[in-house]
Amino acid sequence: MKKLKHLILSAGLLSMVALVAVGCGSTQTAAPKADATKTTATAAATYVGDDTCNSCHGTKVTAFHTTKHSTAFQPLSAFKLSNAPTTLTLFDGVDTNNTKPTQVDLSKIKIYGVMMNEYVMAEVPGFKNKIYRIAKLVKNGDQYTLDAAKSVDVDKDGKPDWQAADGTSCASCHAPGVPANSPSAGISCESCHGPGSNHVAAPDDKKKGTIMASPRNALPDSDTCLKCHNSDPVKDATTGAIVTNNHQGTRDWAFSKHNTSGMTNGCLTCHGPHKANANGVLIKKDNPVDICNSCHEGKIDQAKLDAIMWKNTTDPNGHVTRDHSFGAMKYQDMGDDPATKQIEIKNQTYLDIIKKALPDLAK
Repeated sequence: MKKLKHLILSAGLLSMVALVAVGCGSTQTAAPKADATKTTATAAATYVGDDTCNSCHGTKVTAFHTTKHSTAFQPLSAFKLSNAPTTLTLFDGVDTNNTKPTQVDLSKIKIYGVMMNEYVMAEVPGFKNKIYRIAKLVKNGDQYTLDAAKSVDVDKDGKPDWQAADGTSCASCHAPGVPANSPSAGISCESCHGPGSNHVAAPDDKKKGTIMASPRNALPDSDTCLKCHNSDPVKDATTGAIVTNNHQGTRDWAFSKHNTSGMTNGCLTCHGPHKANANGVLIKKDNPVDICNSCHEGKIDQAKLDAIMWKNTTDPNGHVTRDHSFGAMKYQDMGDDPATKQIEIKNQTYLDIIKKALPDLAK
């Protein structure tokens, strides 16, 4: 993202704007000046978990726990299992040279929890990586059954095997507390504000500067949010086409006037990190049109909003993320093939802009 930001700035397209971030496993650094709003040089902080934050910041912690961010990762005990097996025969989906199965006793391994109400995340003794998706939950009425996270005929016997899939990249955003060794395994207060042990240990009159009070004080603009909600176009691995990134992405935010004008506070202009609206969405008003018109003074109605923030309902990941270029890259001008699920960008003007900002995509 830093490389992208510098390239786009030099092209006169962009001055990246900032948001809520999921700072997984990072340590605090000294602020350049003795600014009470910024972090100070202290011993490397560790994670203390939401329960500790709640003792002083109960109102905000309680509000945050009403958001989808807070439920992106939940304990397995939150799901009623039907006829769940006690053991699993798993193959390592990371170590392709290991074709031998491992018998796993579910009562004895470290199970972190369930990601996005679907994948069971755990450690598997003897496997190459630390975090795996060992199974997925399949809902049946008010109960769930366990199925393979990934089915592959590893031992070439003509039958699909139960393969444990790598969960490291998934956890970095959906369960950042796991790689950070936090008491709160999912997305938590410290995912955005940084590890809090120094803040907790400091006397009341010395707490300022011991934690990142706002991501804007320590990171460039929206970098905090964009770590997980990446907006960069990407190259489709199968076709080689340049496509909009919609995996929880903000889709081409970098090219919007909201970003390049420098007249907004980035993501936090419209989004509030601590509390969902009446529809369960992290925006500051119940009706998105009302947010637009707080600046555009009645010029935006629902039809216009839907036109400039179009939805890709055929996204291959099942996500329905509105376009955040706000019309800077119009869907009707992209040259998309409607027969495919991804949104291809074939417009040469758009491609020239994207490839200048992201030269690796031109290779």
